[in-house]
Amino acid sequence: MRSTSFKRKYMAMAAGVLLASSAPIALAAIQQHTFSISGDNGETGTGMFTWDDQVVADGQPLSQDTQGTGDLLSVSITISGGNVVGGSTTFSLADCGGAWLEFTPDFMSDINFWCNNGTNSLSGIVSYTNILNDTVDQGAGDQEPQIGDNSSTLTFAPVSTSQLIQDARPIPIMGLYGLLGMSGLLGLLGAWRLYGRKR
Repeated sequence: MRSTSFKRKYMAMAAGVLLASSAPIALAAIQQHTFSISGDNGETGTGMFTWDDQVVADGQPLSQDTQGTGDLLSVSITISGGNVVGGSTTFSLADCGGAWLEFTPDFMSDINFWCNNGTNSLSGIVSYTNILNDTVDQGAGDQEPQIGDNSSTLTFAPVSTSQLIQDARPIPIMGLYGLLGMSGLLGLLGAWRLYGRKR
């Protein structure tokens, strides 16, 4: 009876330790960064893009590819006035073939896009600087945009990063106390096995 009671006691303890140690103590979430846009011919606008911070950790580049969009989940860039064909235009992720975004979460090094929605285009040239309506748009990866009478130089300025709480997901991790508890539990179970054999 004593051996059975001992076993039940520590099996219950094991369950408690496992539950405590596997409890989520950190969250992953979809992050959104917004930026402002100003052009040398009176253009104004705003932009935003999102990513998963469980996929791209803080301090890492979100994208460093003039011919790809890295780990971007969504993009929305709206520009109005100046040399924008049609007066106002919006680019989505589907319109963009390249992006250079450094570094999460605040992008204090660079924001560049290569996009074309069929009416207007964007071509990144240097940090935070993009050409609107390159006269010879080569698409994603165009490193030498030609600036014509209907082109403008746009400056993208980082504004803020926010967490979209509704998309938060728990990351199962084991903290220090969980590890200590597991170590103690293994020791107790080992002692129980030895005790049972001696009996």
